[in-house]
Amino acid sequence: MEWLNRFTLVMDCISSNANMGMGVSELARETNLSKGTIHRMLTSMCEQQLVIQDKTTKQYYLGPKTMLWGSQFLRLQDPIKLLGRYGEKLSNETNLYTFICRYHGGDVYCVYTHQPSDLRNKYFVHVGQRMPIHSAAAAKVIVAYQEEAMVEKIVQETPFEATTPYTKTNPLDIKKELKEIYHSQLAFCIEELEIGVSAISAPIFYDDKKTNVSISIVGESDYIMRQQETLVKKINEVAKEASEHMKSMHLLSSIRL
Repeated sequence: MEWLNRFTLVMDCISSNANMGMGVSELARETNLSKGTIHRMLTSMCEQQLVIQDKTTKQYYLGPKTMLWGSQFLRLQDPIKLLGRYGEKLSNETNLYTFICRYHGGDVYCVYTHQPSDLRNKYFVHVGQRMPIHSAAAAKVIVAYQEEAMVEKIVQETPFEATTPYTKTNPLDIKKELKEIYHSQLAFCIEELEIGVSAISAPIFYDDKKTNVSISIVGESDYIMRQQETLVKKINEVAKEASEHMKSMHLLSSIRL
């Protein structure tokens, strides 16, 4: 099954350079495959969302479908399995739909969801869903803590589309909000993605003000605004508890290394 070996080889290379991405020439050198072969493979893989290409740098990154597959495995492992318990806890304490997102390759994807059994309204945040960094609280609260150069790159290169009259699309407004989020350690999405629906998100730190994960609650805007003080207190408490756990895991991992 030569095609499978080639596919695995290419995916292994891209995966090992997940943050920087890889170009056609670099992949050809690493895999000893011709540029023509690599290009044809990548074209098909992009169509299936197994990889994505940055239109500016021409680099290829792992695509959302791999995140979806991987998240199903990771839910049974730490840290997603670990974080899942905090997502469930927050959902039970607020009786709201809860989800956890993770930053990867310049994008933020949902990796876990939990809906209370008696919740009538269903919010269609699903595992593998990409969260827009300018309007989704779950994404904003992660991007706010990335390196300044990366934040600037994301803001300048991302096309900001308005899905409701409340969606911010001005880069200056977005950068201002990200700075505010950095200091408050909290992000809101007040009807920026859907009229009548709002969300609150908090970062889960693995080190001092370092994060690639957020935890969020979403519900009807009227309820979110009426109960804002209580909900903010709850999400902050759970996020702090999860952060302490993640920091201890990160420290142990560093010691083992």
